[in-house]
Amino acid sequence: MQSIAHARTYAPSRPTPLLLLRERTAGDAESERERAPATPSPVLEPEAASDWTRVHERLVSLGKARAAHEREVCRWLLAARRLGVHARVGYASFAELTERVLGLKARQTEERLRVGRVLGDLRLLDGAFATGELSWSAVRELTRVATRESEQAWIDWTKGRRVRQIEVAVAARKPGDGPRDPSDPSRIKHRLVFEVRGETMAVFRDMQSGVRADLGGNVDDDALLYEIARRVLGGPGDEARASYQIAVSRCDECGRSRIDAGGTSHPVDEVVAEMALCDGQLLEPGAGARIPASTMPDREARRRVRARKKSPRVRDRRPPATQTIPPATRRDVMRRDHKRCVVPGCSNHRYLDVHHLDPRSEGGGHNPARLAALCGAHHRAVHAGVLCVDGSGSTGFVFHHGDGTSYGGSVGVVRLDLVRQTLGALEEMGFKPTKARALLDDALRAGTHSDVAALLHAALRAT
Repeated sequence: MQSIAHARTYAPSRPTPLLLLRERTAGDAESERERAPATPSPVLEPEAASDWTRVHERLVSLGKARAAHEREVCRWLLAARRLGVHARVGYASFAELTERVLGLKARQTEERLRVGRVLGDLRLLDGAFATGELSWSAVRELTRVATRESEQAWIDWTKGRRVRQIEVAVAARKPGDGPRDPSDPSRIKHRLVFEVRGETMAVFRDMQSGVRADLGGNVDDDALLYEIARRVLGGPGDEARASYQIAVSRCDECGRSRIDAGGTSHPVDEVVAEMALCDGQLLEPGAGARIPASTMPDREARRRVRARKKSPRVRDRRPPATQTIPPATRRDVMRRDHKRCVVPGCSNHRYLDVHHLDPRSEGGGHNPARLAALCGAHHRAVHAGVLCVDGSGSTGFVFHHGDGTSYGGSVGVVRLDLVRQTLGALEEMGFKPTKARALLDDALRAGTHSDVAALLHAALRAT
């Protein structure tokens, strides 16, 4: 009894309920419902889901929400970069901010910044991204090629296609192309992945640093590995002979070029074929030949090849190689240029090419004053049109970027794209590359232009 009484003593006191017995009306019930707290709707947990239709609906909703979220990330990253948020909060770099706050690696951050900048001009693509009609993966790829004129065509073409199909289609086309335009397989880039031990990685990093220093600073992965491969494969060890030691073949019918290596034929762009013809060894068509006689630089070379084919004594011998540049001329040029790349800031002195400032395809000869020693990376840049060389070996060479700015200066990306489109338009009109470049340079020196039509008109006025 004591324990019970003790428990009652410490029991919490409660007010005595007042019971009112009367008939409840409909108005009373409605007012009670208004005063009662709203009962939250049950949340479907993935582990407890049993209706596959609701699961599918939820995934579709999440997909659209994810696309909208990625779009917002792109926009706010641009704002953060513009305002220098990383410096204001004490981070050493913008990459550190995005990694710590969003968990993005440097490459992922740069991709989102690129997409955000492009979407500022592509309203239709941006709208499809905001509504979730297109996923992040699709938008990431389409922004590489789509323009205001082609974005709707790309959006329509993308419907019903998987990401891999979009990646393949985009990789084989240049900016401005539509989904129905002819593809160019040589534009497709390949990914190389290696898993190595720590000591291998350390040796590779040392080699990487040395090659980058020879090339004059920061270069992309493609240029880096291209130069490393050239050095490993080696050359003839003779400055009178070309160091270009890969086999390039060109189809006479379609005009496309390929490289045969490792038992596989790889399509390449015309830049590689032009480099080989600029400074290479031309083999007689037949066993082991790679470049047909029709691509030889002059009629005399083709005549000699036809004469050899008619001679039965030559048929059983190894096909002879014709050096593009006479050995004595090549040796003189290499000595004049001190056996190193003549591009300012480049100290590369291994496996150099000799470039024709007057293209062989346009009737240029082997005048030593108009020949220059270039490393593989810069030689490719010249033939790609992103690096321009003028002058002579006696008066000095002059270099500028594809947008007309002096080499080493600030390159305008928008202006560079404008120049590329105008240069392509001039060549389609029948101007040879050298003439088209000269007309374009005159137009660029005359003033600035807002679009391709204005720049093309200015270039044509110079004619």
